[in-house]
Amino acid sequence: MENITNIITVICIMAPVIIFGVIILAKRSKYQNRSNAGAFFFENDSLVLNTGIPYPVPFDEIECVELHYNSWELEHKLSYSLMVKVIRKSGQTKRVFYKGYRTAKLALPSDMEAALQEKGIRCVMVGK
Repeated sequence: MENITNIITVICIMAPVIIFGVIILAKRSKYQNRSNAGAFFFENDSLVLNTGIPYPVPFDEIECVELHYNSWELEHKLSYSLMVKVIRKSGQTKRVFYKGYRTAKLALPSDMEAALQEKGIRCVMVGK
C-alpha cells in the first residue's frame, strides 16, 4: 500500500512538469526557422523572439527594436551578452536577454540590425 502511495505522489509531482514540457515542445515546433536562429527570427510577417516559448510580434505592431550589447565583448570574446528590446507602437515593451555566439544565423548585432532594416523595422544599436 505504501508503494502505491509513493507512485501516486511521484505521478502527481511529475505531471505538471511533463505537461509544461509538452506545451513548450508544441509551441516551439510551430516555427520552422528557429533552429540556430540566434536571438530572433522572422516568420509569418512577425519578429519571433527565440525564447523558451517563442514570442511573436507582428511587423506592423513594432515601433522600434533596440539591441543593447557590450562592444568590448564583441571584440575580445567568442560569446557576448545581448538584450533585445522590442517597442510596440502601443508603448508596450518586451525585453529578452540572449547569450550570443558567432555560430548563429544572425550572429552579431550588426547582422541583426541589417536583417531588421531589410524587413523595414527601425533598429537602434546601443553599445556600451
